[in-house]
Amino acid sequence: MKNFWNASTMVLTAALAGAISAPAAAQDATPAKAANASEEIIVTATRRDEKLNRVPVAIQALSGKALEQLNVNSFEKLVEYLPNVRTASRGPGVSSIYIRGLATDTPGAQILGVGGVQPNVALYLNDAPAATPGRNLDIYPTDLQRIEVLAGPQGTLFGASSLGGAIRYITNKPDLSAFHAGFTGTFATTKHGNDSSSGEGYINIPIIKDQLAVRLTVFDNNQGGYIDNVPGTYQLPWSPTGGPGGLPSGNPLLVNQAILSCVGVANCVATAAGTSSGYLVPTRQAISNSAFVAPHYNDASYVGGRAELTYKVSDAWSVELMEMHQTLKTDGVFDYTPSVGDLQVQQYGNNTLKDTFDEATLTLKGRLSLLDVIYTGSYLNHHSVQQSDYSKYDNIGLFVPFYNCDYGVYYNKYNSSYKQGRTCYSPSNNYKVDDTNRRWTHELRLTTPATAPIRATLGAFYDVNKTYDDTTWNYVLPAAGFIYSLTPNAATNPLGLGPQPVGSGFINDIIRRDRQYAFYGEASYDIIPKKLTITGGVRYYNEEASITGGSNSSFFGGARAICNPAPGTGTSYTNPAVCNYTAAATPATNFVASSNLTSTLAGINPSTYSGFIFKGNLSYKIDANSLVYATYSEGFRPGGFNRKGCNNPNGSGGLTAAQCGALRAYSPDKAQNYEIGAKLGLFDHQLQLNMAAYVINWKGDQILLFDQNVSNQAFVTNLANARIHGFEGDINFRPAQVRGLTISSGFSYNDSKISGCANAALLSLCQSVLVPVGSPLAVDPKFQGNLRFRYEWEQASGLKPFVQAGVHYVGSTISSDVANANILFYCSSPYAGCGQPATINGVTVKPGDVIQQQNNSFSQPAYTTFEAAIGVNKDQWSLELYGDNLGDARPQLFTSGNDGEVRVTTSRPRTIGLRVGFKL
Repeated sequence: MKNFWNASTMVLTAALAGAISAPAAAQDATPAKAANASEEIIVTATRRDEKLNRVPVAIQALSGKALEQLNVNSFEKLVEYLPNVRTASRGPGVSSIYIRGLATDTPGAQILGVGGVQPNVALYLNDAPAATPGRNLDIYPTDLQRIEVLAGPQGTLFGASSLGGAIRYITNKPDLSAFHAGFTGTFATTKHGNDSSSGEGYINIPIIKDQLAVRLTVFDNNQGGYIDNVPGTYQLPWSPTGGPGGLPSGNPLLVNQAILSCVGVANCVATAAGTSSGYLVPTRQAISNSAFVAPHYNDASYVGGRAELTYKVSDAWSVELMEMHQTLKTDGVFDYTPSVGDLQVQQYGNNTLKDTFDEATLTLKGRLSLLDVIYTGSYLNHHSVQQSDYSKYDNIGLFVPFYNCDYGVYYNKYNSSYKQGRTCYSPSNNYKVDDTNRRWTHELRLTTPATAPIRATLGAFYDVNKTYDDTTWNYVLPAAGFIYSLTPNAATNPLGLGPQPVGSGFINDIIRRDRQYAFYGEASYDIIPKKLTITGGVRYYNEEASITGGSNSSFFGGARAICNPAPGTGTSYTNPAVCNYTAAATPATNFVASSNLTSTLAGINPSTYSGFIFKGNLSYKIDANSLVYATYSEGFRPGGFNRKGCNNPNGSGGLTAAQCGALRAYSPDKAQNYEIGAKLGLFDHQLQLNMAAYVINWKGDQILLFDQNVSNQAFVTNLANARIHGFEGDINFRPAQVRGLTISSGFSYNDSKISGCANAALLSLCQSVLVPVGSPLAVDPKFQGNLRFRYEWEQASGLKPFVQAGVHYVGSTISSDVANANILFYCSSPYAGCGQPATINGVTVKPGDVIQQQNNSFSQPAYTTFEAAIGVNKDQWSLELYGDNLGDARPQLFTSGNDGEVRVTTSRPRTIGLRVGFKL
């Protein structure tokens, strides 16, 4: 800590020395230097219009012009230019955003709607919130005025889910005075992949000059795939001696059954023979992916548009309307399996996503006496349907043999009564997530004149956010006797779903509602006019979380058909009975309610959280172009519920019954930020240098776990505390001696650490699933940075050529702070012998021993990527040739084991493209 602050202070002191000496240099400035000054961007980070480099807040903004020059056509591309922003992405529409390292883990896509926590970075489209539980909107960036990134907790002005910061997409508004139009077309080719193309355009029409105008934007972006689905076969995994010290390995339940078969048996060996001293390995059918093999099959397309209208009612009042529609479609997966090959996977089913949203906003702006008044109302309707292959769940799924195999396999033990069937069938598992999110927001804001020595912003905010989750896991097989079409249990069917297709084994049928209202205020006072300013802010929030419905299961309830012929008798399984399943005289018609949230959350649902969030800021303006500041700020993220606490109400995974009960819900987590910074415009503003040093304390971090020793459903708990020491900055240099040259850089250094367990009562859970104390936070490199330059000039003919290049470096990271989900030799067993040690293959195993480790945290090496572009502009036309990832690198952007195998998200391979534009 001491060394960190010493280093930060030295850097800031050196920068301030340069700022103090800058006026002397400015006295010798020539007009050419002033003309080459850095671009001024107007931002609204403080809910007022202010120049970017005059706001005492750590904020980075990319103007619409810069976004065009950098060819930003996706959020992943945008992140390359934001030095303290990272994502954990598994492809378009499935990304989590993190700022300043406040990240620990990312859930699998199959539970994003109901099991995913609220985002810890607030996302806005203009003044309308665009964040949803588990999935942020993947907004296509076109015809934007700017993108603002506010780093660090922003709870007072931006409320819930701004724990790590806020990202705001600000669109170009209609121009009341003049007609404008523009079009951009792009064609690109990718090494190892298919071609990509896009077209986007806008038109601005003043309907009544200086009073009424409309602006229309359209886009159609098609991104070619680069992941190959190659031929393969797969079966339920099993090896009699593949585990630690010669233990069996494979599907966890088969391993447990093998061990239990050896309880009290001398010289017990797991074999396929089925002798009196061994375990009978079931017949395991294999599945082929031949129907799904395809090269470059991960295509994506963004199609949509935006309509905006501005009506100036009078000199004091105006009305703004906006409606944006976007449809994102993807095929295939966007992460590859290194064990299969470079940019290759073996998928055994469909992988598709259709993600559609409409966001409509109404904004009223006006003046009442000395007060500026702004009201914004918004409605978001976001619908996503994702279907994914889940065959590799057989690697880790504790209850897979029940879904995929005959009844006798699931309940097998050699010296037990005769059971039914001996076969595990083709593991053609998949899941389908059908989520609808509807969000209504209202915000009223009053601001006093910006020129007054005391100025204030006051606001009220109201938000209702509903998620309708219908997720179906399709992995019970008709061949294993699941031949009925079942309807969700009436007690857990708030969506009113009807009969489900044969093969549906497990269903989430849930409505999640988050309601909040808040009142906030921020006031500034000039202690020394135009020099020294103190600012204080506070927000009162009241959050209510509720959830209805539950989970439906094909366990029990007669969901399996009747084995025919009837099972044999005796003690030998050498010639097991063969089941041909036939319907019962009175077939099952309904799923069993495996998790009824009305009863499991009784007494705590709904839950209300309320409190105050504070901010303090002291800033000093050195001159017209430079300032320094110190800030204290806070942020928080709402709490929520779990579908299930523990498997066993008497305690599971080393937890007591009371601890299991506490896992039914989780509370808001909170971050406290201590920051000093400087924004320095040096040498007649040719050089703009922005820096900030900060310490963040993160308490009660909400961590999502999938630990089968505790629960067979993923759950969230306030498990860890963390702290972050960091330093970030960005530089923009436009030397007067070389007109047309711009050199830019952004960088960040984070020393983040898990500092301890947030709940002493869950210490055993912390120690069993988290990385060790002192480990860094997930996807948070110690250092990352970028350096780019652009040089443009004008020829006598009017041609304006340019050349630009950039390099991006990201240090090594880990993918998650959830280290593993160790699968133990456990006692939840349908047969005798539970709790007794067993010796198998010469290895003694007792309850609680690890029999299989499912890694969840992976090392991700440092990487460097390069880009370049050349082009020319003349009159209204522009032409550009660009190259991305010129070194054809394979950075491990995010490594996941959520689907039962290790897959890596990487950058698009080397891409060369041509872009042409026209503007009127």
